[in-house]
Amino acid sequence: MVATAKRDLRAGETLDGEGGYTVWGKLITAATSVERNALPIALAHGVTLLRDVARGETVRMDDVDLSAPELAQILDLRRETVDQLVAER
Repeated sequence: MVATAKRDLRAGETLDGEGGYTVWGKLITAATSVERNALPIALAHGVTLLRDVARGETVRMDDVDLSAPELAQILDLRRETVDQLVAER
């Protein structure tokens, strides 16, 4: 599940996660998620947008500030998933 903009979002806004007003979860394959550098919906709560994202677009990992220390473990797991998918190709 990846974060998808419910409306036009502006840099500086804070995402409110699944069930909120900013993003919804869209199901795509893991491979497609990695190709698009998509932001998992689980990481879309309380993070700040670094650039505008249009309604309906997938929010990418580099569209948000993921520097908060509490995200480190989750980001490590995401990197492991990406590495595994790349190795399988």
